[in-house]
Amino acid sequence: MEKEEIFYELMETLFETSRSISTYESIPRKYGTEDELYMIEAHTLNLIGDKIKTNTTEIAEITHRTKSAVSQMMDKLIKKELAFKYRNPDNYRELTIELTPKGQLVYEYHKKLDKEEFGNYLKDLERFTIEDFQKIITLLNLINERTKSTLHEKA
Repeated sequence: MEKEEIFYELMETLFETSRSISTYESIPRKYGTEDELYMIEAHTLNLIGDKIKTNTTEIAEITHRTKSAVSQMMDKLIKKELAFKYRNPDNYRELTIELTPKGQLVYEYHKKLDKEEFGNYLKDLERFTIEDFQKIITLLNLINERTKSTLHEKA
């Protein structure tokens, strides 16, 4: 098979992976509390938990979403009592976001779940080396950069 054919197969596989992940993310789940959360909500809580304190601008930059979309997400998380926001005492215009104790439970539960799931993946991928993973990361980063560049050109 030629390099071009293999690359097309790779891209089709990436598109299929993207569709599978999108479907998986659309199913609400419980993460250690009675609240049903979509994966994007759990991942947003992870970002907040990893940062300890953050704001909508920072989350928007990390997730490549608009500040408005992040604000709407934060309102949902606040309503579910998973996060709270308050005025930054050093910059009154900025709202700081933190996890509530309930949000911290979700954060810790989700981190543990990820570790278990990733461990299961690793068992299935034992034949691949660290160098293989590094090459895949490099490849995907290049594809992501090109995709982002194309998005910016279209905007």
